[in-house]
Amino acid sequence: MADDLLNLLKTLKPSRRTLAAGETLFAAGDTTSALFHVEQGAVRLSRLGVPLHTAEAGTAFAEWALFTDTCPCDAVAVADTELLVFARTPVLLLLKAHADLNLAFSAYLARQLHRMRGRLELVRQKGARERVVGYLMRSGAADRVVTLDRTLTAVAHDIGITREALYRTLAKLEKEGALRRDGTRTFQLA
Repeated sequence: MADDLLNLLKTLKPSRRTLAAGETLFAAGDTTSALFHVEQGAVRLSRLGVPLHTAEAGTAFAEWALFTDTCPCDAVAVADTELLVFARTPVLLLLKAHADLNLAFSAYLARQLHRMRGRLELVRQKGARERVVGYLMRSGAADRVVTLDRTLTAVAHDIGITREALYRTLAKLEKEGALRRDGTRTFQLA
């Protein structure tokens, strides 16, 4: 969640929740109660065993809980996880009372939607090359040198290819002169 928005929501004095790896936070059909922010660890959202999203450290999830009465999916900790828990009613009251905060929250949701649409488009690409180049372009590497804030393993997962396929593709792009690389996660497309 954007730092400014998170800091404003923290004025609500969120509770903290600790989950052990494999522990369920909620299940599909449970009554919604809160918006969550992952401080440490990760939570996988799935439905009928199909992964839908993994909320990692620094991200919020279950925003839909503010607008619906039942959970549409299951949430299980991938690793030992620390969460901030923002109760539904105080968040809604705060959003209703403060138009600027409501706009900030709307902007946050719009950015998340834009990122997810972009990720979906990348995963729809047929080949590893198209996915890798698309990811690097979306990261800004077509215009400037960028240092990715994620491990290459995480990037491979994000774009739906194996780590090995990512490394092979990066090496091939570099050999062709289409990519300049400085270190492990610093790139610029040529």
